[in-house]
Amino acid sequence: MRNQSTFKNNKPTVYLVGTPIGNLEDISFRALEVLKKVDVICCEDTRTSQTFLQKYQISKKLISLHKFNETDRVKELSLLLKDNQDIAIVSDAGCPAISDPGATFINKILQATDCNVTSVNVGPAYIHAIVASGYRAKENYFYGFLEHKSGNSKMNELKDLLGKNSKAIISFYESVHRIQDTVEKLSTILNAEQSVLIGRELTKLNEQFMQGPISELNQFVQSEEFILKGEFVIVIDSQIVENTFVTNEKIVKLIEEQIKQGYKLKQACEIIGAKVNKSKNEVYQIFIKK
Repeated sequence: MRNQSTFKNNKPTVYLVGTPIGNLEDISFRALEVLKKVDVICCEDTRTSQTFLQKYQISKKLISLHKFNETDRVKELSLLLKDNQDIAIVSDAGCPAISDPGATFINKILQATDCNVTSVNVGPAYIHAIVASGYRAKENYFYGFLEHKSGNSKMNELKDLLGKNSKAIISFYESVHRIQDTVEKLSTILNAEQSVLIGRELTKLNEQFMQGPISELNQFVQSEEFILKGEFVIVIDSQIVENTFVTNEKIVKLIEEQIKQGYKLKQACEIIGAKVNKSKNEVYQIFIKK
């Protein structure tokens, strides 16, 4: 499991930096500071980025990083990181990894190298978390805060959210008072290997990224090692859940199929409960409330 305290270690860092979409003055002080201090800047198009960089008198080694060479650059750039060099990634305009190159590279560099990955000047917290996750998808769906605080209503809200957006990267905010309960509920809904990221205190001194299979992530979140402070964003990879998530409607259909084969209702509930990792009584209640 990735457990990154970005600003409290000495690891080399990959910064994904948002750049102006039009007006070159739409840039933050911190973004300029990062671009000035890194050792290398990776650009979607070095010629396009050069215009922006020259305006702010930034002169660095530039390396092309576009959708056709993201995988090929992993070996070269991982060597720079192992040499303790910091890297910035920029796209021609806007945010790396959001309909621009970056996500594939981050996904692979996190597997290849022990480094920090963080984002700068890319907007709200959920975008910061998505960009730093390395998750790759054409769509992302931001839900805000969950409406329900606990219990079955919260569980059903999560199931509905996941079921309707299985092809998108899903992100939402959670409070310090409910983060443990929410992650525990996700661990009962999702496949144990489903990748999830939790971001805490993003861009602040205590910024932390926790990422990995939901089963491992839940164990960490419920442990004493987990720091129960700050503001949280949860990001769920798009590789849900046609194989790992079963809606109530699907459970009803599966039970009906068993009944047609000659099984009594309780027998059918026991068989389907085992298949979807739910108790016999739980799937029975789902069936009778259809």
